[in-house]
Order: sequence, then structure tokens, then C-alpha cells
Amino acid sequence: MRKKKPVTTQSRNQNRLYQADDSFAGQLQKVREKLLPLCHQYKNHAVHIETIDGRTFEGTIVDVDAGHLYLQTQSEQRAYYPYPYPQPYPYPRPSSNVILPLVLYELLVIALL
Repeated sequence: MRKKKPVTTQSRNQNRLYQADDSFAGQLQKVREKLLPLCHQYKNHAVHIETIDGRTFEGTIVDVDAGHLYLQTQSEQRAYYPYPYPQPYPYPRPSSNVILPLVLYELLVIALL
């Protein structure tokens, strides 16, 4: 049986691919501290959300934890059925509830509907 070689701080630093800047990490902590109570306050309310990469969502806040907001949305999907129907022959499916986990620090706007 081989013994594991102890990992030194220096070797760990050489293997590190990314490390957040201290000021950036502090800013993320402030964002989380601000958003957590706000999201808890508006749990079960309909909201419109915009993220830092331009995505928008509408739905109801169903939960929030230390890093995520859980948004229940309505998703309309279409299915395509094979022969004997002409291709493609869409059949609308009923709306289904989908819960999206959104990362708190990626949110730019939360507005009540």
C-alpha cells in the first residue's frame, strides 16, 4: 500500500486554476446578505427577473437558500408525434410547472408583477 504524499501549501497554489479576488468575494457576500432577506420577504409573490447575462424570467419565488433563488415558471412545450400524422404535427401539451434555480449573484433586477 502506497502512502499518500502530503500536499503542501506551495503545491496547492501551483495547482490552483482560479482564485477570486478578496474584494470581489466581499462584494458577492454583500449581495447575498442584501438579497436573502428580500427574497424571503417576497416568497410566493410573482416576479420578473433579469440576470447579468440578459436572460429574463417571470414566475413565483418558491424558495431561497444561501446561494439560489428558486423560481416557479410556466413552461409550454410542444411534442411531435410520428406516423401516421404529417411531419411535424405539433400537439400543444398543457402548461407544466418548472422550478428554476437561479444564482443570487447573477441577478440584476427583481421586480414585482
